[in-house]
Amino acid sequence: MQHNELYFQVLIEEDTLEGDFIAYIPAIRLGARGDSLEEVRENARDVLQMEVESRLQQGKDIPSDNTATMEKLSILLPAIR
Repeated sequence: MQHNELYFQVLIEEDTLEGDFIAYIPAIRLGARGDSLEEVRENARDVLQMEVESRLQQGKDIPSDNTATMEKLSILLPAIR
């Protein structure tokens, strides 16, 4: 049986308040958490695998990786007197 490898962007950030890491996969709009970078990557991979397998079983299209970009936005704060 031949396996196809798919690649997806994942955003990972450290949550310093909770002391763990958060991963977000834009193409499937799902996320995962983990206590370490290694664990959050593994959990994100598991979520992605389950979502793709579920879509295949339901006869739905496999999501393709998107072209998500990171941008920095600025806001103006009101003057405090």
